Amino acid sequence: MGNRSERVPLLMEQLEQNGITNYELWDGIYKYDSAKENINAAHKQIVYYAKIAEFSEVVIAEDDLVFTHPDSWKQFTAHTPADYDVYLGGCYSPVFNPDNTLKSFCGLHLYSVHERFYDTFLSLPKHEHIDRSMEGLGRFILADPMVAIQRNGFSSNTGKDENYDQLLNGRKLFGS
Repeated sequence: MGNRSERVPLLMEQLEQNGITNYELWDGIYKYDSAKENINAAHKQIVYYAKIAEFSEVVIAEDDLVFTHPDSWKQFTAHTPADYDVYLGGCYSPVFNPDNTLKSFCGLHLYSVHERFYDTFLSLPKHEHIDRSMEGLGRFILADPMVAIQRNGFSSNTGKDENYDQLLNGRKLFGS
């Protein structure tokens, strides 16, 4: 988990509470001067692994993940759409298309990438926010209600303490 090891016990608690036992922990990447590039590389290493392993999809969760309910994981997996490129357990600042798919969003704290989107995902510019750089490139579906949010606190992305609560206004959360 790189130099954010203080988050490991909190993540493990979330996984345990949702009965998740089949997972692999990956270290963060801290080799670039840019947080965007480090985050980008960390997510891409997992998608690249899934591509090489020929997985039909891969689910990625960040270490600041908070499930909204002890059954959130079951809800997320039970409602995985048949047709998607990226399926999000939660996000912030969603902009919806007329068909209720997402045009753009912020946040990749819990999401699944379909194999047909691996190459597109891996080709995203390394110097941009990975979530924002996907705009208009695929079929993005948000779990409704959302099953996961980000833990408030220090953000590797912004380099400061963040409170995401105000970004949840108007969003339905599973179990609430």
